Amino acid sequence: MTDSTTNLEYQVTRFQRWMSTEALPLWTTAGIDPQTGAVYERLDNNGHVDTASTKRVRVQARQMFSFTTAESFGWSSGNRKLINDIWRFTRIHGCHPEHTQTYVHLLDHSDQVTDGKQDLYDLAFHLLAAGTRYREFKQPLDLEHADQLLNHIENYFSAPNGGWYEGDYDAPYRRQNPHMHLFEAFMTLYEASNNGKWLAKAGQIFSLFEGVFYDHQHQVLLEFFDDNWTPMTVDGQTIIEPGHMLEWVWLLDWYSKLTGTKVKHFCQTLYQRALQIGTDPNSSVIYDATTPDGTPIGSTKRMWPMTELIKASLVLAQWQPNIYEAEAAKAIDRLFHYYISPAPSGSYIDQLGSDNDVISTHAPASTLYHLIVALAESCEYLSKSGLALSRRA
Repeated sequence: MTDSTTNLEYQVTRFQRWMSTEALPLWTTAGIDPQTGAVYERLDNNGHVDTASTKRVRVQARQMFSFTTAESFGWSSGNRKLINDIWRFTRIHGCHPEHTQTYVHLLDHSDQVTDGKQDLYDLAFHLLAAGTRYREFKQPLDLEHADQLLNHIENYFSAPNGGWYEGDYDAPYRRQNPHMHLFEAFMTLYEASNNGKWLAKAGQIFSLFEGVFYDHQHQVLLEFFDDNWTPMTVDGQTIIEPGHMLEWVWLLDWYSKLTGTKVKHFCQTLYQRALQIGTDPNSSVIYDATTPDGTPIGSTKRMWPMTELIKASLVLAQWQPNIYEAEAAKAIDRLFHYYISPAPSGSYIDQLGSDNDVISTHAPASTLYHLIVALAESCEYLSKSGLALSRRA
C-alpha cells in the first residue's frame, strides 16, 4: 500500500477539497465586508474577522487574483460579482489622489487613507490582478488599466541602472522582492494578452536575476541592495529568504517555458541550497530567514514558504518524478500538519516559533494567494502528467 504522505494525487486532492469546501467558502463570505464589498485584512485565530484592522490596498488585489483563479479552476463559482465589488472598492478608496491610475498603500478601518505612498511591491499585485481578471473575463478595461499602470511605473520609478525604485518615498534599500512579483505579473499579462511587450519586461527582470539578485559564488538569492545594486547587510547580516529562493525556481521555469531560456541549473541549485540552509531539522518546514551559511535569523517559520516548496518540488519533478513528486506530496502534508489542520475550518496558522509553537495571532487574507497558486500548480502538474485526482482523500 502506498503511503499517503508521499502520494501526490492523494495530497493534492486533500488540498483541493479543503480549498473548495472550507477555505474559499470562508474567505468569500466572512472575509468580505458586506457593506462595501472590500476584503477584510485578516481573521483572528478563532476564525473571526478583525474589523478594527487597517487594510493594505494590495490585499484587495491579491484576493481578486485568488478568487479569479478559483473561478478558473472551478474550485468556487459565482465569483465575478464578488471580484467586481472588490475592484470597485479599490478604485473608489484605494486610488492615489494625484495619480488615479495607481494606488495608495494603506487604509484605516473606516477606509480612509492613512499611508498614501506608492509602493512597487504593491503595484506588482495590482498588475497581477489586472492580468488575471483579463485572462478569465476578457474585459478590455483590465488590459487598458495594466497599460496605464505600467506607463506610470516606467515614468516615475524606472531606475537608470536597471529595474525600478521602491516607490515614491525614500527607502533604506532596494529589494529583489518587488521585482520578483513584477516578473510574475509581466508573464501573466503576456500569457493573457499575447502582447510581447510584457515578455520583454519579464526579460529585463531575468537579466537582473542573472546579474544582480543571484549570488553565483554562494549560490543564494540576495534580498537587499543599495541604489547601485551593491548587496547590503541589515543589522550587520546578509539576509537570505529560503522561501524566495524556492519561489524563483517556479518563476524561472515558467520563464523558460515562454522563452526557451535554459534555467535548469539555476532551478536545481536554488532548490537544493534553499533546503540546505533553510530547513528546520525538527519539523522540516522552512525558516523565514537565514544567513548564507544556514544560521537561522529569528528562527520563525511562516506558512507561505511551504507553498513555495510545493511549487519548486513540482518543477524538479518534471525531470525526476520518482523523487520530487513525493517531495511535493510531503510538503503538502507538512503544510496541513503544521499550518492548516490546527486552525479553524478554512483558516490557517501564519507563523511558527523556534519550537514550532504558534506565535501569530491572525490569519492574513494575503496568504490565500500563496495557497491558491500552490494548488493551481499542483493541479496543473497532475493534469499534464496524465494523473488523476485521488478519490480517497
